[in-house]
Amino acid sequence: MDREFNLIDEPWICVRDNGCEVKEISIRQVFEHAQDYTELAGETKTQDMAVLRFLLAVIYTVFSRYDKNGDEVDPEDDINYLTDNWIEVYRSGKFPMKPFEKYFEKWYDRFWLFDEEYPFYQSNKVNGKGKATSIAKMIGSLFESANKPRLFSDRNNDGRLLSYSEAVRWLLHIICFDDTAAKQPVPKKSWVSILGLIAVRGNNLFETLMLNYNAESDSEYDVYVSTPSWEKDNNKAEFNTLIPVPDNQAALLSLMSRRVYLCRENGKVNGYYISGGDYFEEVEVFGEQMTLWRSYKEKGSDSIKYKPQLHKPSTKAWQEFGSIAALEGDENSSTARKPGVIAHIESYIDRSYLDNCFLLNVTTASVIHDFNDSMCFKIVDSISDELSFHSDLLMKVGEAWRYRIGNEIGKCESAAKAVNKLSINLQKSAGASGDKLSGEDAKTQFYSMIDKPFRDWLAQLDTSYDIDEYTGKIEDTVRKIAIVFGNDCVHQMSANTIFGRYEKDGKDKNLVTTVEALNIFNATIMLSATQNAKSGKPRDKPK
Repeated sequence: MDREFNLIDEPWICVRDNGCEVKEISIRQVFEHAQDYTELAGETKTQDMAVLRFLLAVIYTVFSRYDKNGDEVDPEDDINYLTDNWIEVYRSGKFPMKPFEKYFEKWYDRFWLFDEEYPFYQSNKVNGKGKATSIAKMIGSLFESANKPRLFSDRNNDGRLLSYSEAVRWLLHIICFDDTAAKQPVPKKSWVSILGLIAVRGNNLFETLMLNYNAESDSEYDVYVSTPSWEKDNNKAEFNTLIPVPDNQAALLSLMSRRVYLCRENGKVNGYYISGGDYFEEVEVFGEQMTLWRSYKEKGSDSIKYKPQLHKPSTKAWQEFGSIAALEGDENSSTARKPGVIAHIESYIDRSYLDNCFLLNVTTASVIHDFNDSMCFKIVDSISDELSFHSDLLMKVGEAWRYRIGNEIGKCESAAKAVNKLSINLQKSAGASGDKLSGEDAKTQFYSMIDKPFRDWLAQLDTSYDIDEYTGKIEDTVRKIAIVFGNDCVHQMSANTIFGRYEKDGKDKNLVTTVEALNIFNATIMLSATQNAKSGKPRDKPK
């Protein structure tokens, strides 16, 4: 048999060890030594998310079939088995290898990257359909289009060839994040590409995997045995197939959104065939644990429904705290539904499976789409961010704090709007006019200046602190930064702007000067501070 590169034994997963060295290891080594590595460390954060979802699919599958001794189990016979197993494994600090070895032994043949019958995560059916695609278009850090190759690449002259280990990582990535550009027939959007991905990061890779593994999620849908896609015969699957929403985590995490077949030559992957795969309706797929949610109402209906919410390129992770914590009625929150992974952590803390107070590290990631092209769903970039806050903010003790944090984020946004307005007025004072006026660059720069102070403030927050005193600290910091930034913007203007320019507003002409622009800005910032001081707190918790 023409077999090459079994993923169970061959190194391909990039991890970072305690010495900050990045190395490639096999699936077997991941689970055997997860406690010895700090994190996944692939080429991009979106690739790490794709690999994380794959590893989680393995965990859901294995623990739904075998106990820690490798003996077969039926979780349906014991409703507490999966939870008890999670507690025992997590507290041990490492994975028991017997159940994984038992599974690897049974399904070893499904993990060959190249195999005549069952190539891993691929379909022979797509082989030879049309013209093979350049391997460069598989590399998620290049974002090449069909007719516009990258002139400046992060790869060397051999960048149009991939080693087998690289190819596996990008194979997982393209199945998760492939777009619809230049493909006929145009496939449906891949599921993971529309998610505002969110994951919890532990102190090591073992903790990361366990904290993102919600042992109870399958049983909530009366499914007890997870079934990943690599166990299926993908050669019989059709292209662009509408399927029911997967009813178990392994199936959802390993969804074959694309049919792919890798081409090889002389020990390298030099191209691939690709077509549309499985898709389902995007509404209220609550089995998905790793996304933010947005609420909406269908036309003619008052009922609220939910869809995944992408992260925005211009938005910092701390600005999405309302979506992460699901602040009901908060104007800064697009949803009142917590991401599954956050709700899972909250539930386990509440039941004392986890300590009631630890630093919760959250990682976010999304791909960026070109929505200006009506002909295709083109991915042009990816983003990622991190956020840290104490876990007790999710609990009852942190309820008042959650809303105050939302308030502080709102004040930051108000200050940013004032910066935006200042920038526009300064442009007017120099004689600029028309639709091209924009203060977005200044607004972005301001957010960059308050980014670290706000992150540090949130990470150091302790619910035992005096709420008014502690929130006052970040208010003072943001206000001071805003005032200094505003003055710097004015000082960068030419001397002529002191005299200003006339701005026509209807029938009237208004003189806009740098002095006037700065006065309006300072008044806006100081008025906000005065109002906050009088009220004690800017906004009460929504009723």
